[in-house]
Amino acid sequence: MATGYINKKSQQINARIPHEVVEEMDNCLSENETRAKFIIAAVQAEIKRRQKKQIPSSES
Repeated sequence: MATGYINKKSQQINARIPHEVVEEMDNCLSENETRAKFIIAAVQAEIKRRQKKQIPSSES
C-alpha cells in the first residue's frame, strides 16, 4: 500500500480510484462536504460494518 506524508494527527494515503467511482462520489457529496470528508466517513462506516460482521463468528 502506498503511503505518503505522516504527521501527529493524520496520514496521507494515495490510492487510484476509477473515474466512474469518482464521478458517482462527486454526485453524492452534500453541500460543503469535501471529498476527504466523504472518503473518511465511508471508510469509518466500512470498518464498523466489518467489525460487526466479525463479532458473531468470534463468539462461537
